[in-house]
Amino acid sequence: MLELFVQLFKAVPQLFFALLNPIFLIPLIIVIFVYAKRIKDYKASTYYQITKAPYFSVRRDLGKWGEYLTYKYLKKFENDGAKFLFNVYIPKENGETTEIDVLMISKKGIFVFESKNYSGWIFGSENQKNWYQTLPAGRGKSHKEHFYNPIMQNRSHIKHLKAFIGKEISMHSIIVFSERCTLKNVEVKSTDISVINRNEVASVVAGIYKKISEDLLTEVDVIDIYNKLYPYTQSSEYVKKQHIANIKNNLTEKSNVVTEKVNVVQQKECEEPQMIEKTVSEPSVETSAEEENIPKDTDENVAEAVEMDKKEPHTHKCPRCGGNLVFRTASRGVNAGNQFWGCENFPKFRYIRNMNDV
Repeated sequence: MLELFVQLFKAVPQLFFALLNPIFLIPLIIVIFVYAKRIKDYKASTYYQITKAPYFSVRRDLGKWGEYLTYKYLKKFENDGAKFLFNVYIPKENGETTEIDVLMISKKGIFVFESKNYSGWIFGSENQKNWYQTLPAGRGKSHKEHFYNPIMQNRSHIKHLKAFIGKEISMHSIIVFSERCTLKNVEVKSTDISVINRNEVASVVAGIYKKISEDLLTEVDVIDIYNKLYPYTQSSEYVKKQHIANIKNNLTEKSNVVTEKVNVVQQKECEEPQMIEKTVSEPSVETSAEEENIPKDTDENVAEAVEMDKKEPHTHKCPRCGGNLVFRTASRGVNAGNQFWGCENFPKFRYIRNMNDV
């Protein structure tokens, strides 16, 4: 061990002089100069002025880095009087908070950006509860992950933002994915929602500007809204941790609700089989699902749901025979065309379950 330290000590001067060699020295100087310039630009940015987050801390955080890059594309709108806020923890009526990634307040209205610094292929539609990200897994295989619909996520942000501001102000929802991902099959029908790659964000906002001929807010309005929201960008660590805890609790509660629904269905199946059994051609449509505004999966996304069945087999099993539930479409009767899950061992076992109950 002592001999190793002696060798390392002797090597230090050699390494030092090696770095003085122009072959190594020039690239090193270039790297230092580039990073010095990036750090200088970063500290001069509004993002740093608001967040006070160190450059390398942001650089290591995929989400924060995506927010900063989104701002860099949009910073030119500051020349027209637009003001930016980041990580705004808007209070909700129930005492919890909702976090907005990037907010731009301008004379043309308020732009609410949901930043998704993802890679891979993205699949989803406006009314689909979960979207999917497909990533390469090597050897021609792929890995699939699901995440909550960012349009619904941003819609919730805007709802609470409007309630907090207390004024009817035009707001634009823009979902920003990184340039590294491909929006493979993303369907959006609403005209006030944009789902784009990050390098398109400036041109999309400029296009919205052009469509609005007159200013919707005065310079005083912009400053007043900015001053009202700014304190909520400086939330304490407690508020931030509580925000994350609330999200986790809500997810746990939703998971428990799904489990309870499955248990109730299985219990009814054992106690009152005559009330559960129906013909496969005429599945019932639960009114509770419609009252809760639970989005229905489209035909294009049913295949995705079937794939998820492999990950969650405990919620996609027939309680009678233990067989898998498979996707079916009613072909006749009053519910013709409705989608549902049916036992793979039909017609021996005629158990069915609504799409919204899985």
